[in-house]
Amino acid sequence: MKLIVKYTSILIILSLICFPSKADNFVNEDPIYHVVLIWLKSYRNEMRINKIINASKELKNIPGVLEVSTGKVLRSARVIVDDTFDVSIIIKFASKEYLKDYLVHPIHVKIANEVIKPLANKITIYDTIIQE
Repeated sequence: MKLIVKYTSILIILSLICFPSKADNFVNEDPIYHVVLIWLKSYRNEMRINKIINASKELKNIPGVLEVSTGKVLRSARVIVDDTFDVSIIIKFASKEYLKDYLVHPIHVKIANEVIKPLANKITIYDTIIQE
């Protein structure tokens, strides 16, 4: 029995080393950034901003998501800067294929429908390819 467990463990380790993950297939692609700007129904409400920021941390558990950054608006006196939104979420994907999968993933759908949309007055999204 111990011999079977030993050989099974070796096979599992070798398969992890020898077979690349799905993300490795996109290693030569430029990453995609999904920028979400949210205007709250309650302007600058810290409790609601923090609720969105905390819920957004779960998005890291979706396959293909490389990074999730969240933040509050930086006020600016510069006319060219739009500082009217309340909270931002910036998600980096390994590829545009992962962005497509993310949009229908249950974690994303739940956060969007149960946390963000009920608190938001307006949501604007920008998707961009970053050439690194």
